[in-house]
Amino acid sequence: MPEINMNMQREGKSVTESRIIPKHRHEPVKPHPWQSRVSGMPYLPGGSKRQLEALRILLREIVRVDGLKTASVDLGDGTNRTVRDAVKQIAPTGMLERAERDRVSISAPAKQWLDTGDNYWVFSEFHRNVRFFGELLVPILRQPLTVRDLNGIAEKEYQLPWSTLDQTRRRINWFIDFGFLHYKTNLLIDITDVGRAYAPLLLPGGPSKTVIPVQTGPVEVNDPPSAIKTLLEDLTRQGLVSRSPILGYIPKGNGDLDAVRSIELLVNSASPSISRADWILFCEKTFGMSEGSFGAALTTLTKSGLIEQSGMNVFSPTEVGQQWLETASALDLARLFHTRFGFFLEIIPALNEYDRAPELARMAVDQFGLPRADVGGIRTRLQILKAAGLITERANWRYQSTPLGDEIAARTLLQEPMGAEGSTHETEAAPSQDAFSAASAALAEELNIAGLASDSPMRLEKAVADAFRYLGFESQHIGGAGKTDVLVSVIGPDRKPVRIIVDAKAAKSGGVAEGSVSFDTLLEHKRQHQADLVVLVGPGFDDGRIRARALQNEVALLTTAELAAVVRRQARHPISTESFIKLVHWQESSRQEFEAEWTQVERKIALLGHIVGVLAKEAQDADDVTLGALSSDQIYLIVRDQSETRPSPNDISNALTLLQHPLVQSIRTRPASSGRPLSYYLVDSPILVSKKIASLAVSLEGLSEHVD
Repeated sequence: MPEINMNMQREGKSVTESRIIPKHRHEPVKPHPWQSRVSGMPYLPGGSKRQLEALRILLREIVRVDGLKTASVDLGDGTNRTVRDAVKQIAPTGMLERAERDRVSISAPAKQWLDTGDNYWVFSEFHRNVRFFGELLVPILRQPLTVRDLNGIAEKEYQLPWSTLDQTRRRINWFIDFGFLHYKTNLLIDITDVGRAYAPLLLPGGPSKTVIPVQTGPVEVNDPPSAIKTLLEDLTRQGLVSRSPILGYIPKGNGDLDAVRSIELLVNSASPSISRADWILFCEKTFGMSEGSFGAALTTLTKSGLIEQSGMNVFSPTEVGQQWLETASALDLARLFHTRFGFFLEIIPALNEYDRAPELARMAVDQFGLPRADVGGIRTRLQILKAAGLITERANWRYQSTPLGDEIAARTLLQEPMGAEGSTHETEAAPSQDAFSAASAALAEELNIAGLASDSPMRLEKAVADAFRYLGFESQHIGGAGKTDVLVSVIGPDRKPVRIIVDAKAAKSGGVAEGSVSFDTLLEHKRQHQADLVVLVGPGFDDGRIRARALQNEVALLTTAELAAVVRRQARHPISTESFIKLVHWQESSRQEFEAEWTQVERKIALLGHIVGVLAKEAQDADDVTLGALSSDQIYLIVRDQSETRPSPNDISNALTLLQHPLVQSIRTRPASSGRPLSYYLVDSPILVSKKIASLAVSLEGLSEHVD
């Protein structure tokens, strides 16, 4: 933008047309489709009057440190923060591009702005990428309006039911900084001559006509049962941050049961009490569930607060569970789960920015501190929220909140996104990528990028072949016209080879179209290679028809984001390659069992750390009673209160056996005597235990994948 007297604009004084219209005529700005634009307007540190200044400093700092995400920058407010944290607000606005896995770079429009000082390059990108940005100027061109007036227009005409005026104020402040708007009175906002000159360039967009209209009028909300109401009233900011990030496994039978009905059957079957053995039999008959999957489902139920252990291998509903069973209300279940599991009712306002499970899963990691993008867990949350009437599916796999959902979200304490304006709670930082294998991180990144590179389809084929090879499969990239893309194999549980056809489809739009997939050809490749399974890998499969046809032809669908998450997870908590057969099986129940079994592995690994920590504390606080040693029962009671899930005595025994093994020898036993049971004490520090176990892995380094 050319130099103009901004003070005159803010005072509402006239500026000649020749000083307003830029010398170089700019092109009109057509926004991206409404579904692709985000609802959140960025807010940078330093106050509402210096947003452009803070943005300029941030972009220059990114250039200075070559975009390194771990580099420290100061946005002019005297606070040092990493680039990774500093860019969160502006990431979806068009000002950045992803360079490498550990770097970002500024976009071409951002560079133009820094080089020329023309604000067109900023507000044009904001309009392309942020909902109700240029559209805000449309009504104010006709007459001055208040912030509340504009907020009402955002809700009624653009389906943006914001619960506060904050998002509208952010947009107004940016426009004031651009010189487009000014306060005519203490309340009324008017457009300046600069704004009138540029407003016609910002072509308005809006939600699709298929969007379900936002209803008006009072919404009646019934109180939950008293026990759940108490949990909601006792919620604190810190309590929200401490909720379990993983929802866990909920059985669905053969697909004929939803999550709410399944939980009702499970809790009801335990009333008034049930033995573990009888419960396993019930679950096997009702859901076709294996004993391993039962353990994962039990973990979910106990973490939710619906079930508790009432005796030796006996379980009963808690008071919360008993009260919930009286109505089995999906709404009350959603409110209970909000008190127990992270990113639950927070999904309702989040739908103003992202309306699909994969996007919400990434948001949960980036803004709410969840450890991984658990798309399956987000889909289960969405299913419960939909059953509760809090959200509705406005199109295939796309959701929006309902008036009831907005009302519930407004009445309930929600966790604030990390880095949000006004956020005061402290959260633990998400695990650094440096903590994971560099190979897995690079491979996961390549999968996500290659999935969108439709102009170079072989790139995704090679990335998929590398991913399956990383997971332990024999992986062969074939490719070419009329040939399968990738052929992988692994020895199955019965010691027989399992062959899998993998077809990779890149799509720039992020969704694989039905017309781009020939299921007949996939089945022909399956017969040609005598394969057992077929899996289609792509960036997304939002079309309901492609999902239906895949199910009809027994073809599994696996997104690049899901495969990337599996690769990262394998680097942290590796499992046997044969386990991944269930990941690529076309039956949803197999995928659920795969997730449940891997969760069990992670739980057992976490238990090992808990046990070492308990014994280390006891050794430090040794007294004449325990002499620094604890029995397995005592360990169970302590770990039970420390961990999110109740450990099994067998898992504790296995962990103690590992720590006693001659290759580790980090704990020893005190024999039973004088009525005291066999007890265990730690002889090494936790750091030394870690080094000993790590040395076992080091001793295997250098071995080839296949030993002759």
